[in-house]
Amino acid sequence: MRRVISILVAVCFYPGTSLVCVAQELVPVIRLSTDETAKAKQLEQNLKDARERRAKAKISWDQFYKSYQAAHPDLPGLRFTEDFRLAFALLKSADGDIPHAASIDLTAEERQKLETLHREMTDSEGSAMQAEKNWREYQYELLLDHVGNSKSGGGVVKLATGKEVVVGAPWTSGLAFTPDFRLAFPRMF
Repeated sequence: MRRVISILVAVCFYPGTSLVCVAQELVPVIRLSTDETAKAKQLEQNLKDARERRAKAKISWDQFYKSYQAAHPDLPGLRFTEDFRLAFALLKSADGDIPHAASIDLTAEERQKLETLHREMTDSEGSAMQAEKNWREYQYELLLDHVGNSKSGGGVVKLATGKEVVVGAPWTSGLAFTPDFRLAFPRMF
C-alpha cells in the first residue's frame, strides 16, 4: 500500500520592514497506476453514457406527455394509470365534497408508446444509479488502496465487496481527477 503524505510548509518574506510568514498546507495526491487510470476512464465514460441515456429518456417522456396533454386541454394535470390503459385527471366537483375524475382510454398505439417510454425511463434510471454507485465505489477503493482507512475517524462506507472504508479528511468530499486520470486530489481541501 502506498501512503499519501501531506506536510505543512512555511514561507517567509519581507514585505516592507516586517517579517511575514505564511503557512500553507500541501495537498495530498494519489498517483494512479495504468490499470487504475484505464478503469477510472471507463467508469467515467459509463457514467456519462448512463446520464445521457437517462436525460434522453426523460425528454422523450416529457414530449409524449406534453403532446398528449395538449390534445386534451380539458383535462389539466393529466396522469396515466400503471397498466398503461387510461389517462385521467382529477376534476373539481361542483359541490366541493366529492372528488371526481375524468378518464380516457388510450389506444393500443398510445399504450405501446407509453409502456416503451416508461420502460426506458425505468431502465435508464436504474442504469444511471448503478453507474453512479460504481463510480463512487471505485473512488473508495482507490482511497482504501492508496490512503488506507482513516485513523482519525470519518465516515464509514461499506463496499459491495464487503470491505468497509473509513474515509477521513481531506478525502470525505470525494476525489478530483486530472483529465488523463493519472492523478487524484481531495475534491475540497
